[in-house]
Amino acid sequence: MIVIREIDPADLALFDEWYDAFRAGAVAGREAALVEGREALGYSLRNPGPLKTRRAVGAFEDDRVLGAMLFQYRLADNLDAVEVEIDVPPQHRRRGIGTALWQWAVTRSAQLGRTIVQTELAVPADPWPGALFAARLGFEVEHVEEHLVVPLPYDDLLLEDLRSEAGRLDGYRLTSWAGVCPPEHRQEYADLRTAMDRDVPTGGMTREVLPWTVEKLETSEARLARNYLALVTMAHTTAGEPAGYTYLVLPRADGDNAQQEDTLVLREHRGHNLGTFLKLANLSQLAKHRTSQRYLHTWTALTNAPMRKVNARFGFRAVEQNRELELHLPRLRPAARALIMDPDDRVLLVRFEFDDGPLWATPGGGLEAGETVLEGLRRELVEEVGLVDFADPVHIWHEEFVADHATGYDGLLNDTFLIRTDHFTPAGSLSAEEMRAENVHAVRWWTQDELAAYDGRFGPRDLPALVARLLTAGPPNTPVQLGL
Repeated sequence: MIVIREIDPADLALFDEWYDAFRAGAVAGREAALVEGREALGYSLRNPGPLKTRRAVGAFEDDRVLGAMLFQYRLADNLDAVEVEIDVPPQHRRRGIGTALWQWAVTRSAQLGRTIVQTELAVPADPWPGALFAARLGFEVEHVEEHLVVPLPYDDLLLEDLRSEAGRLDGYRLTSWAGVCPPEHRQEYADLRTAMDRDVPTGGMTREVLPWTVEKLETSEARLARNYLALVTMAHTTAGEPAGYTYLVLPRADGDNAQQEDTLVLREHRGHNLGTFLKLANLSQLAKHRTSQRYLHTWTALTNAPMRKVNARFGFRAVEQNRELELHLPRLRPAARALIMDPDDRVLLVRFEFDDGPLWATPGGGLEAGETVLEGLRRELVEEVGLVDFADPVHIWHEEFVADHATGYDGLLNDTFLIRTDHFTPAGSLSAEEMRAENVHAVRWWTQDELAAYDGRFGPRDLPALVARLLTAGPPNTPVQLGL
């Protein structure tokens, strides 16, 4: 039985097991895979920043982590979006683990009121398992970059040739630093970072860009410095105006990889080979600070022909594509529900009254802000039927559907759990009047024969067949997808 749950990154043994699954799934089949390091990711999860929430989610079987998901969302911008990365080691694939992690992500996105899901995929070749999985879920590729690498230490002869070709830098001066930005350059550097965010190609990705302030820059650099050494070179005109910058990072706990991040030349200063001079100066910094790193990585949009030409001159070669994908979800009201069965296989249902007629459905209801699915389920069952003190149940169904009666939403999202219990007389904590306010007008037990004979509506729609299948085959290893 696969169980999805959020992990506590402060539990170091559990985090290590989760990270091992995360990394194993991410690097499988890739030549020069670059994955966020154990120390850096662990620090980020254990020390939340003010701009982004990150959650580590695991797929467990018998207390073993078989798959991992990194679920994150921004807090100051892009408030309609979440970012998801799902990684399952090859030996555990094709068991529904990725789908179960995805269902968790859909439910949490609905709780947050966010309807845009974004992800990035490293694709060395087509067909690729991750790309096929994302396509089945409905993701669309919106932007493609090349992931390129060059071996380190850098080829000195190549650098000499590049310096010779570049000639003399006229009209500009360069300033380099390692670590955080010197105080006298912070405002200019923040402005350049804003210009980079606005200039970088993003294809059809939904992305809101907020300006970099000095405060935001200082906060970001302080967090980065815990796990990375930043190497930055900035260009100014001889009159002192900022013209561009480049920066790369050396992970403190990764002895193999360095990462070339931004390179920007402001539009009014292009055409002077300034990007080459910036990169050459920063590579001189890299030679001083590099320890054992064997590869320098960078990423360039397929549409960015000038930068691709520069990268080729610097000896970079493409090893895979980095694809950015996006999926728009309907706005669904998340709810936790229970298939409650007694020893005689009778099923407890509640009757809803809507304008289009009655509906008999499993008890449960909408999740409140900050609740987990199981917390919401326990609260709802106390309120509706008076059921308390049951062990964590098995997640059996994940249902998404459009519904007119979901006021303020496009539809409903129901996660249903199986609860086996002694027979009891339903008596919830809500009064009859409070129940009617939620459109609930009756609660009763149903035999299997009564379910099969009833010609009215159920929720889920195929409830009698679903229950019969459950009794025959037992609970599924991962939740069955119903609805949309």
